Amino acid sequence: MVRSLWKGVWIDEELKNYNKISNMKIVTKARSCTIIPYFLKKRIYIYNGKKYIGLSIGKQAMGRKLGEYSMTKRIAKYKKKKKK
Repeated sequence: MVRSLWKGVWIDEELKNYNKISNMKIVTKARSCTIIPYFLKKRIYIYNGKKYIGLSIGKQAMGRKLGEYSMTKRIAKYKKKKKK
C-alpha cells in the first residue's frame, strides 16, 4: 500500500544526524526509512536481522524504502531427488 502524500516521507532520527558528520559510515536498522537526495552516491549499510548489507544509492533508488534492498529471507533451493 502506498503512503499518503500529505504525510510526507519518513526518515529515521539517527540518519538525520549523519548530515552533520559526512566522514562516518552510514549504518542503520531502519528498513522503513525513505531514500532521500542526501543519500545519493553514498554507501549505506542496512541490517537484515543477521548482518549488515552494503548498498550504494543511485538515482533510480530515490523515493523507495531501504528495506527493499536488504533480503531478510533466504531463497529456497530445492534438491533434485535421486532415482533408484
